[in-house]
Amino acid sequence: MPVVLEQPHFDVVIVPFSSAEVRAACLGAVRSMEPSHDRLVVLGNCSTDDSCLMAERAGAEVVRLEHNTGFTGGMNRALTRTDSPWVLLLNPDCAPQPDYVARLFDAALESPESIEIGSVTGLLVRAAGPNLEPTDIIDAAAMVVTPQGRHFDRLAGAGLDHAPKDRAWVFGGTGAATLFRRTALEDVAYPDGEVFPSSFFAYREDAELAWRLQWRAWRCLFVPEALAHHGRGFRLELGRRDQANINRLSVRNRFLLRVHCADLAWHLRCFPWWLMRDLVVVGACLTIERQSFPALLEAWRLRSDAWKRRRWVLSRSKASSRQVSHWFRRPTGRTKEVDAS
Repeated sequence: MPVVLEQPHFDVVIVPFSSAEVRAACLGAVRSMEPSHDRLVVLGNCSTDDSCLMAERAGAEVVRLEHNTGFTGGMNRALTRTDSPWVLLLNPDCAPQPDYVARLFDAALESPESIEIGSVTGLLVRAAGPNLEPTDIIDAAAMVVTPQGRHFDRLAGAGLDHAPKDRAWVFGGTGAATLFRRTALEDVAYPDGEVFPSSFFAYREDAELAWRLQWRAWRCLFVPEALAHHGRGFRLELGRRDQANINRLSVRNRFLLRVHCADLAWHLRCFPWWLMRDLVVVGACLTIERQSFPALLEAWRLRSDAWKRRRWVLSRSKASSRQVSHWFRRPTGRTKEVDAS
């Protein structure tokens, strides 16, 4: 285990939804982490199983909601219960190794750009079974984005022999297990206090946050020696058949994401790639994936809120448009990358 350069303080936030089958492994992993967290907050987002009771027995502060506010609403609510300088956002089907946070802290504090780091993320390994036993498959090595406006879990589905060996600056970390600096989250929170836009409900919210952090010149560091096991109930490389609700939210939030964060210069630099993808998505909604057509109407109804958020995001930019846009390049390399949306 690495030697931590200072005594870090961090909280852990988990927003489950009927995931008791893997929650025990997740909570066990959190209890085993060194250094230990200051506070563990679990938000019961209308869960229908005994996951909240399980969390309380594990010493977590549990917030129960009577209606489902989605990942974004639940996470916003849970974050208000925390106050440490750093906060680990963790999925209930993710089990970090005991030294996960220690290695993230060491890498962040050793970096000459430490003060600019807004988030740190590690290597996620695909896991299986209720105990989240690791496989030899990469789940995510941070996030990459493309000129089509898509975001990907880097190297998802590839063998561990393809895992990166070196630390690297990345566009952002996936929402499954990323450590955020609180001042960075507060800096990019919307005027209403939302760290994640409640309009998203679920899906693509981690990319939206990462894009806002980039506009404010907060950097994200990928640390391959920090490992976590991720169960991932829904795997995009297997396709989206029979996933009507996921498809609808993904399509809707694809357009909201761009309205929130993409400026005119991005559209010019990334043309015609985003337009080609838009035509494919809209065409699918009109033909082979008609259950997603309501997503287009929902995005239209949310246009006023989305444009307000856009004006606020772009009015506060510290990074140049060129600095932000340079992340949006086509995926390259021998290994497979899977759309994270």
